[in-house]
Amino acid sequence: MLALAIGLRHPTREGQSNVALPFWGARMPRIMAEVDPSLSDTAPHTPTGATATEGTGRFDTLVGTVLAERYTIVRRIGEGGMGAVYEARHAIIGKRVAVKVLLEKFLENRELVARLLQEARLASSIGHENIVDVTDYGTTSDGRAFVVMEFLDGESLAQLVIRDAPLPVERSLAILRQVCSALSAAHAKGIVHRDVKPENIYLVRRGEADFVKVVDFGVSKAVHTREEGTDWQRLTRTGTVLGTPLYMSPEQARGGEDVDHRADIWSAGLMLYECLTGEVPFRANNYLGVISQVLTQETVPPSQLRPELGIPAAVDRVVMRALEKDRDRRYQQMAEFEHDLERLLAGDSTVALRDAPAAAVPSGNRLRWPLAALGVLVLGAAIAAALVGSGWQAQPAAPAPPVAVKPAPPVIPAAVSAAPSPPTLAPAAPAPTTPERNRHLAKAHAPHAAGGAASAGPVEPRKKSKADDKVAPSPYQSDE
Repeated sequence: MLALAIGLRHPTREGQSNVALPFWGARMPRIMAEVDPSLSDTAPHTPTGATATEGTGRFDTLVGTVLAERYTIVRRIGEGGMGAVYEARHAIIGKRVAVKVLLEKFLENRELVARLLQEARLASSIGHENIVDVTDYGTTSDGRAFVVMEFLDGESLAQLVIRDAPLPVERSLAILRQVCSALSAAHAKGIVHRDVKPENIYLVRRGEADFVKVVDFGVSKAVHTREEGTDWQRLTRTGTVLGTPLYMSPEQARGGEDVDHRADIWSAGLMLYECLTGEVPFRANNYLGVISQVLTQETVPPSQLRPELGIPAAVDRVVMRALEKDRDRRYQQMAEFEHDLERLLAGDSTVALRDAPAAAVPSGNRLRWPLAALGVLVLGAAIAAALVGSGWQAQPAAPAPPVAVKPAPPVIPAAVSAAPSPPTLAPAAPAPTTPERNRHLAKAHAPHAAGGAASAGPVEPRKKSKADDKVAPSPYQSDE
């Protein structure tokens, strides 16, 4: 059975040297000791005549004692660079608890004492089921500060990753969803953790599921707190490394003092990357090498780093959005990250498509495409009008078709006058004009008039028929 694994030893990651981390950390590169000398001291204070510490062969004066007349120290669980953690029981109700005690060598360090109090105060103020519950604070008989918290029976995410990574996609998503939920609650209180890493994520088994507890708010920053003054602000940056290089956001790596809650989003995204692939994207032989890669090297998507794992594209998109170097392009709230993880767990494959950050686009640009389409329509109408106008102007230059023809003059008179006179055999006296004779002439010459209008050639005289003799005598015959 593993208790709260704060400072417990476990196998190192490839290419890393062993050295203890401050509070609850497991192992990090040896060069961390060059930045904070306290990180290199892993030996506890062991005066003569002290009680043996369980399983270590070392001695500890606190084991077997009672703190604040109510917490009986049972055994030492582990030690970090600044404090040791013990299993204890409440002397009255018998409840098992974990007690973190500042190391004796830091007894006179007021800043570290204040930081331990800060951790207790911040963690207890959040009140979230996925954040370790801090219940008490006090000092030992020799003046060392301590905090009391719930006892966690399980293992750190760092231990799980070293042993079993890459983890199944569903398990990775479920763990990080709880981490995001806890950090979202902290951010809502104005608290930025700033040291999110697998060593600070504790897993308690509840049935067959992992139940997450986020621990170690020792380097947290209360971004909304100003009444504590400059001493409070110094606690977040004096003499220590603010965050672990492997999980440090670019803005933390640059040393900027405007680090906000989006640094935790980066670190959570990097933990998800490691759970899925078993590796971190930025690795080097020293502290500065890691920092340089965080600042300049592009992150390889998980599916490209480990293509044989078949990591879904939607999971890739969520991880890469959390790991945007430009924090304005990351998830802007931890709750957004958590929501997308929930969608992935529900099987939504459209999560984190690149049109998702449209909320960051100014509202004035949201009508850009409709306005562009309208502009195209207006331009097309103008071109069509211009073409129509130019067509009408070109019509007069073309040969104009006949618009109208004047009506022809009366056919009968023209035909009569145009008809050639029939040959005469001999002069004869004009025939007397009578109405019947006029009708007969008009009827006889009508076909010639029609033929003359259709043809310009000479019109042959109509042959006389027997019917003509019956109607009237021919004008070409003599009276004899």
